[in-house]
Amino acid sequence: MRFLLGVLLLISLPVTVLAQELFRADAPDWVEISEIPEADPTLIRASRDGVFYPLVDTQTAWKGETKLSYFRLVTEVIDRAGLERAATVSSDFDPAFETLTLTRLEVHRDGQTISYRDDLESEVFRRETRLEAGIIDGTLTAHLQVPDLRVGDIVDMAFLHQSEPVLEGATRAGGSRLEFSVPVGLTRHVAHWPADWPLQTGALPDRVEHSATPMGATIRHEWRRAAHVPPPDEEMTPVEADPDAVLRYGAWTDWTPLSRVLSPYYLADYTLPSAWEAKIDAIRADHGDDIARASAALRLVQDEIRYVGIEVGAGGYFARPPMTVASQGFGDCKDKALLLRVLLNRLGIASYPALTHIDKGYALTTAQPAAGAFDHMILRIDIDGQRYWVDPTGSHEGGTLDVATPPDYGYALALTGSDADGLEAIDVSHAPSWQSQTTESFRFTFAGAFLTVTTEYRGASANSRRYAWATEPHDEIGRGYLDFYARRYPGIRQVMPVTFEDDRTANLIRMQEHYAIPNAALNDNSLSEDFYFAAEDFGNYYPDYQSAPRTMPLTAGMSKKFRHIVEVDGAPISFTPPKDVEIENPAFAYSFKGKAPDEGKLRMEWQFETRARVVPAGEVAGVIRDARKIGDSMGFGWNLDPDEKPAAN
Repeated sequence: MRFLLGVLLLISLPVTVLAQELFRADAPDWVEISEIPEADPTLIRASRDGVFYPLVDTQTAWKGETKLSYFRLVTEVIDRAGLERAATVSSDFDPAFETLTLTRLEVHRDGQTISYRDDLESEVFRRETRLEAGIIDGTLTAHLQVPDLRVGDIVDMAFLHQSEPVLEGATRAGGSRLEFSVPVGLTRHVAHWPADWPLQTGALPDRVEHSATPMGATIRHEWRRAAHVPPPDEEMTPVEADPDAVLRYGAWTDWTPLSRVLSPYYLADYTLPSAWEAKIDAIRADHGDDIARASAALRLVQDEIRYVGIEVGAGGYFARPPMTVASQGFGDCKDKALLLRVLLNRLGIASYPALTHIDKGYALTTAQPAAGAFDHMILRIDIDGQRYWVDPTGSHEGGTLDVATPPDYGYALALTGSDADGLEAIDVSHAPSWQSQTTESFRFTFAGAFLTVTTEYRGASANSRRYAWATEPHDEIGRGYLDFYARRYPGIRQVMPVTFEDDRTANLIRMQEHYAIPNAALNDNSLSEDFYFAAEDFGNYYPDYQSAPRTMPLTAGMSKKFRHIVEVDGAPISFTPPKDVEIENPAFAYSFKGKAPDEGKLRMEWQFETRARVVPAGEVAGVIRDARKIGDSMGFGWNLDPDEKPAAN
């Protein structure tokens, strides 16, 4: 989903396709052609994939509301491995609102310049890179292949995008990345900003140089980052703590303009097919309160409207009419959110479509207000003073609103009209996110050992199990579980198929597995000499080590809660349980407890629960040390020979 800006009345207006070809022309007069910086050996040594980037240059200007964006990239081939990357020149554009012009394509070799801009054949094709995700956006790709490229060559290319607004103010924003995961000699961004427009910019580190020069009707702003060598990557850095300098600017001071423009369309009333009106009547009759009715309406849209996003032209900005979506049985996030809002409105339940970002929602609070900050639409439902967040594109979800897992996207902008509250935190604290409890019951008899595994899933883990059970062969699921235990207990057999019980209203799934380890397997594979009982190594959710002082915070993602129990009965020995373990830190709490109530009996219990979503950099080293300690108590082996001294190891 692309929201360039609110597009009030866009659905009812024809969209003119501007161009479906690649133009070729010189850069406009306002574009400043920079000299290519001298190669820096330090930067080249830090480069990868056989290429080095001496220059990344972005320049923008406006003619009225039309935005012109010039992008130049200079690539030096420093090894044979980089030939393919450097020789491929391409740029994407939306033919509904943009034209694309190639202004430069040169190869610099041994003091000579070879120009390919006007002569090299190009292809413009529709690639649909998100087709597997059910999204058709109509974006075109202009593609050229530079011939006879050699190691040592420098490829110098530049494109000009001309973007027409869909509404006044639609193009009054810009920005670019000033630091990358690879070294760059010079990255700069120049904006010829109209002097009569207010300018808001996001925060940038001091290492980025900025200058502003009045030039009559415009103010020339330039941001520069020279000789950037990326620091070592620190895994599990939260999205809101991006270490790179990213420039964001625009005319909005807050999110109100976007909500004000989009809300009239998304809060309007719409007709529905008579069959769907009957579905609403059935929900009203079958469910006695708003929580139950809203939950039923959500599941109706999730289950009966398949996800397909036709986002060509106007479809990239506004939902299709609910009548169309309900009749055709498919839609994207906007379509499904609007349809659900209409259903809830019929039921007398207040709700508001809301914009968010699936991967970068937690970073929205640091974003410069602009419609391009969002890529997804969800819904906020208000019942008795409580706000519930739901994702109508969810699949195989369970639980009524009061127990269901909210979408963990961080923040969202609810389209409530001119009185918009701004970004709101999506509260995920009232319902379980990823939660499971596994009980392994071992019963030793004269015939061997019998194992029953009972696992209960709640929250997001229940949704995941439900989806897997619906989409994967059940025998294949059973074989996967058997393979897991066979690696630990060679010779184990599955006694009966895996059973699956689903209480979707409570979002509780219970699965049970039944196995037997015959005496022959216990003896032939030496299992009786070292019989192992274990849980998952929960420390694996965190990095294995830290080679240098951490500079960025750490996150393990959505909250998780696990409980693992091992119960043993009828063993031929008396157990001495291992010592209890308790570990607590800002990131997680972990405990292990064991007891042996009677001869032949043993009970061990592991519990793990994440705490703060984000751990400050200064506390990460301690978290990693604690995570590694978990492995010391995740499993224990016993010699089950009654003539040997039983001890855990």
